[in-house]
This record gives sequence, C-alpha cells and structure tokens, in this order.
Amino acid sequence: MNSQESFRLSIPQRTLPVAVAFPCATLLLYACLAFTDDPMGAGELGRTVGWACFGVAGVALLRRSHGILLTEDALVVVNGWRRTLPWAGIDRLEVRRTLGVRQVVAHTKDGRRTTLPAPTSFLDKRFEDKVRTLTERWQERRDPEPPMG
Repeated sequence: MNSQESFRLSIPQRTLPVAVAFPCATLLLYACLAFTDDPMGAGELGRTVGWACFGVAGVALLRRSHGILLTEDALVVVNGWRRTLPWAGIDRLEVRRTLGVRQVVAHTKDGRRTTLPAPTSFLDKRFEDKVRTLTERWQERRDPEPPMG
C-alpha cells in the first residue's frame, strides 16, 4: 500500500452546488425585484449573472485543496486549515447521510467529531472504494486492542 494517499473533492463536487445555488438566488432576487418600484433591468441581471459565474470559478479555485491525506502516522484533514488526527487517536469512523449525501465522520478518543471533506458520495462513483481504503488504513495503524485477561 502507498505510504501516502489522498482523496480530494473533484471540480464538479466543488462547483456544482454553488453553480446551482447562484443562478437560483439570482432568479429569486430578480423575481422579488420585479414586484418593486425599481425592477432589475436586463443589464443589471446580466451583470449579476456574470458575478455569479465569477463566484463559481472562485469557489472552484479556492476549495481545490479540500480533502484528506492518509499518511503512515495520521489522517490529515485539509479544509481551509490542516488538522492532523493520529491514527491511534481515532476511536471510530462512521459514514453519515445528510440530505442524501454520504460523508465520513472521524470520532476521536477525546470525544470530538470531524466530518471529512472527502470522500463524499456526491458525484463520486468510487466512494465505497475510498471508504474501504480509509477504513483499512485506520484499522492497520490504530492502537491494537489490549489483550483480554
């Protein structure tokens, strides 16, 4: 097995939620302003949509490093900041479903929970394989169970 492996969000995983939300918000704003004394004109709508597209591109670039890194000693979470979770400090891994999307949550022995930015089942056909790899890596490197007796 590789000594380091990483899982990152793909470009569609990073941009599709924002790409859908911005136009919907723009259309909602346009519809609301249509009923005011100063409705939005076509030029303003075009500029607003242009800024929305600029925002989608910004999200794609800014969030490109979000993911996890599996090292020999730890699970490193990169989500705008880096957080290192030593394998021995992880009590369990759980797959949770929120709004139909499955994500992995790492529960640490000190009682904290960290939702991993990747892998996620949203637009990822290899989600199950990635979860299996993550789980196997954790099981190989966590503290062994103390002997009974």
